Amino acid sequence: MKETKNEVKKEIKKDKKEPKREYNMKFAKDLDSIYILGRGQSLGYSPVKKPDKSEFWGCNNIYKARDVDRLFVMRDVYITQFNRQAEIIKEANEKGFPVYTLGKYDDLKNNIQYPMQEVIKEFGIAYFLTNPSYMLALAIMQKPKNLYLFGIDMDFGTAKEYMQNEKGNVEYWLGQATGRGIKYHLSRGCSLMKRKGRNNYYGMIVTTEKDTNLVHLQPEYSWPNKNPKSALKYKIIKAQHNL
Repeated sequence: MKETKNEVKKEIKKDKKEPKREYNMKFAKDLDSIYILGRGQSLGYSPVKKPDKSEFWGCNNIYKARDVDRLFVMRDVYITQFNRQAEIIKEANEKGFPVYTLGKYDDLKNNIQYPMQEVIKEFGIAYFLTNPSYMLALAIMQKPKNLYLFGIDMDFGTAKEYMQNEKGNVEYWLGQATGRGIKYHLSRGCSLMKRKGRNNYYGMIVTTEKDTNLVHLQPEYSWPNKNPKSALKYKIIKAQHNL
């Protein structure tokens, strides 16, 4: 029985395998951007295709959603595998990207121990409460022009301890980036650098023009006429009551 042309083409497609990607174990120089990727909902806003002169850095099993250049697993890999991600070691080895961990794991083919001493020496502080904090510190040391955060949402619906400690921890490293002239970009839906139900200008009334998005700031006065009154003109009298 003769094979049709279509059947031959299908067989050729089956046999043709995509070339395996080669990953750079060393840090790339002169990057425009490093993307810090987490598993929050805003990950959906991140680009799927990586822009030129950029790298995707992700944590835990983020490689299932995006093709990362570097993976960070800052908790014991075996605990991580036992808890949620049963195939993480096998899949990371198959992918071939570098995997950064705090300790050394012989089971990981491209395992790189996180340079804790160098990072602490660079910043003069050890302040790491989350996977993203480790990623941000190391990313800042590479001196990219931009840092993009997707899936690092710090959702207001999470536990109090998480919000008070881990949110502030990530915001600290954003401050480090700003101080070094690196621009950071937050995704829509991210609660970083925000306070629930309040604007970012304490004691100010904020209005935004619809057409130009120009922001106007005005001091918030308690008096109805919006003008400050001098407290020196008034005398404070202690009220008497029968409570």
